[in-house]
Amino acid sequence: IPFSLCSRLVIPAITSCFFRLLLISLKEQPEQVYMQITDGIIHDLIHCPYKAYRKFRHEKGNNLEYQQLYDRLKQIQQERFSKTINRKEEVVLNYKFTNATIDLTLDGVEFTGGKSILPIFISPFEKIKTVNKLFVALQAMFIQDQFDLRVDTCKIIYGRKLQQTKFRLSTFTKPVKKLKNDLDKVLHHSNPPAFFKNSHCPVCEFQKNCFERLVERDDLSLLAGLKPKEIQQKNNRGIFSVKQLSYTFRSKKSPLRKRKFMPELKALAIREGKAFIHEMLVLKSSETEVFLDFEGIIDKNYNYLIGAIIKTGNTENRYSFWADNEQEQVKIFIDLISILKPLNQFIVYHYGSYETQALKNILKILPAEYHDFIRKIMANSVNILDVFIHHIYPPTYSNSLKEIAGFLKFEWSEKDASGLKSTFWRYYWELSNDAELKHKLITYNLEDCKALIAVKDWIISISSGSDKNFENAAHVRKESLYKWGKADFAVKELEQINQFAYFNYQREKVFIKTYPEIARQQKKISAQRLKPKRKLRPNSIIEIQRPIRCPACSGVVFHKHDKYERKVIDLKITQTGIKRWITLYRLTRFKCKECKKVFVPKDFSTAHSRYGRTLNCWIINQVVHYRMSYNKVAAQLKESFDIDYQSNAIQYLKSYFSEFYSTAYNELIEQIKNSPLIHIDETTFHVGKENGYVWVFTNIDTVFYLFRPTRESDFLKELLANFKGVLISDFYGGYDAVQCPKQRCLIHLIRDLNDDLVKNPFNHDYKTIVLNFSKLLNDIVLTVHKHGLRKRNLNKHKKDVSVFFSVLNDGEFESALCEKWQKRFCSLQSELFTFLDYDGIPWNNNNAEAAIKAVALYRREVDGLPTPKRLQEYLILLSLHQTCKYRGISFIEFLKAGKASLSGFIKSY
Repeated sequence: IPFSLCSRLVIPAITSCFFRLLLISLKEQPEQVYMQITDGIIHDLIHCPYKAYRKFRHEKGNNLEYQQLYDRLKQIQQERFSKTINRKEEVVLNYKFTNATIDLTLDGVEFTGGKSILPIFISPFEKIKTVNKLFVALQAMFIQDQFDLRVDTCKIIYGRKLQQTKFRLSTFTKPVKKLKNDLDKVLHHSNPPAFFKNSHCPVCEFQKNCFERLVERDDLSLLAGLKPKEIQQKNNRGIFSVKQLSYTFRSKKSPLRKRKFMPELKALAIREGKAFIHEMLVLKSSETEVFLDFEGIIDKNYNYLIGAIIKTGNTENRYSFWADNEQEQVKIFIDLISILKPLNQFIVYHYGSYETQALKNILKILPAEYHDFIRKIMANSVNILDVFIHHIYPPTYSNSLKEIAGFLKFEWSEKDASGLKSTFWRYYWELSNDAELKHKLITYNLEDCKALIAVKDWIISISSGSDKNFENAAHVRKESLYKWGKADFAVKELEQINQFAYFNYQREKVFIKTYPEIARQQKKISAQRLKPKRKLRPNSIIEIQRPIRCPACSGVVFHKHDKYERKVIDLKITQTGIKRWITLYRLTRFKCKECKKVFVPKDFSTAHSRYGRTLNCWIINQVVHYRMSYNKVAAQLKESFDIDYQSNAIQYLKSYFSEFYSTAYNELIEQIKNSPLIHIDETTFHVGKENGYVWVFTNIDTVFYLFRPTRESDFLKELLANFKGVLISDFYGGYDAVQCPKQRCLIHLIRDLNDDLVKNPFNHDYKTIVLNFSKLLNDIVLTVHKHGLRKRNLNKHKKDVSVFFSVLNDGEFESALCEKWQKRFCSLQSELFTFLDYDGIPWNNNNAEAAIKAVALYRREVDGLPTPKRLQEYLILLSLHQTCKYRGISFIEFLKAGKASLSGFIKSY
């Protein structure tokens, strides 16, 4: 083919084909979303990363009036500020910084010389929030990085008086760095960040869409009573929805634990669609009832509208008091007092703490003559919201008046009326003085009072029993495969049938009519019950000798008064077993001729009780060592030795032994206080329905326990005032009250490290911290394993410890988890490796934890039952028992010896 023909036909065809393929490939490429970082994205990122993600992808939501109002107020504020700028000041308003990456506009810039600038943020409100500082700090960081400018300080102008405040940019380095990392994820990740309901939602343009999606997935954040940390904790347990949470409610989970609000019960109410009563409440009643509602602007800290409805019987009087400005606030409160003063007795109902706080604030500016009546209003007030926090759980996501009144079918004139909207209306009225807006506000305020009446009447109907559409939370039972306990039958006949099926009833009433062998057994049991008790024969008889002198006057002339016998029931413990041993004491009582006193010989003092000491020691050993209940000890004595011992008498026996060994207990305290180390720990122990704490103090071979009504550690200052050794403890801050070297338990520390590592397995920075610490501690523990707790062998690890903390202190971390652990390690640097500087100091608190287990096992049986006195008596005996255990001494042998001091027993042991 000639070249000319080839060039005219083939090459154009190939070129055309190439461009077609290129166009096809470009069409197949995903659309690249590109957008500069703007003020709006920064603002959204601070409040909700999910909103920033949607805005970055050009999504549009409903245009809310909040943004329009904010822009208008801010424009007015900027105009006011511009009039105050001095010509000499190098201040420029609405200064724009833009390039390929950012498009940011500062409300104002003050040029301070060279490449240094001072960003200015202008707020139309009276109060400055942290988010305002974060916003201008993030703006300054981007401008500083992109335009090679220096920013040291930022300024905020706010309020009607154009107040000024400054803050250093360096104070926000860490939160700004975290926000920049979050922004990077928003910009470059295709998956949206997790979203949940937060405080910004009411003013968000995507609120409706997000709320629908949250309801669709039944998200936990819909429950207003749950905090983000609590939600995360429940997520870690596999609970992600309100319905899942509802199945975790237990009516008797912990009767001693007082909880202010139970989200599980709230979730159950939503799932069932009806109200639950946690605790029945009777509201105060009065012939005259006043329903109050205040409207105010929190930012400006004043109230502009008071609504009141006064009910007396079937009559209602409605009042509205309006203030055009802050100066008229005092007048509307005086007007309120003037209509309430003629009333003799009245109760004021309100919803939430806003009204109470407003009354407290108005006392500061109200004339003194009205103060007493304002205090009377507060004394007679009832906060209806408290009822829904402690007593009644309606099926609503929150306890707001709007939701609960809506559940009761109450409707407002304005759709979607809320406290936030009323604030918008007030701001717009101040700008326009529109009469229609004023009418809206007054109507809305009075309708809030009407809603309060509806809610209060509903509570009364529940208390009186006229409304049956609720369920008592105490009747909610855990569904189980094992149907133990008494069943509740809805039909009376089923209840009677169930009673006929009881085991004892069938054996004693039914089976004896069918089975002859069971009838014979029942007769035998009845005969044993009626059989008289047989007399116990004595194993030994002791005759008490005649005394020489009268114990009162030392007289030698006395005569026999009468004869006397006593049986002492005891146990005899040998190497081969235990048997009952009864001793009969025979003696004669004498009467002195001179002093006329009747007395017995001194030798009889050993038989002052019906039961012998060995038996009493055996009982105390069963109670303390084996943690047996009084009833079980009495039953065992009857079954094994045919000894009748009243179970309630064991308590008095325990009190006697604890008093007898109080000297030995005090010796233990002094021995521990004078030792070179103390292990310390504490655990909860309920006394009745109140919380208490048992504290344990131990060294290598001595233990003592102490009960305290609270966890406050002030008593340690006096108890351990002269202690000069090392205190080994967990990380409870109360131990800082003791002024001595401290060694924190590293076992507690590695457990916390491991828990966070399991929850965050992909956090590589944190994993590095854990690996470095574990390597360091493992090397030290191997040295301890090889050489023991000797200072000369542990000295070599001090250098490694210094290197670990030096690297950790200098590290810069992005995640909050790493920052938390960096701060924790650094704050405890002087208390984690104290044992390297001493001989014989352990690196863990296992001695105290082992001793506290004895209390935990006892608590499992009797938690909430003993009084403080009875509990401390038990702890005295438990202290001696644990000390004997640590020293390899038999506790029952110590009790049998009858020594009041443990050291005295050891010498003779």
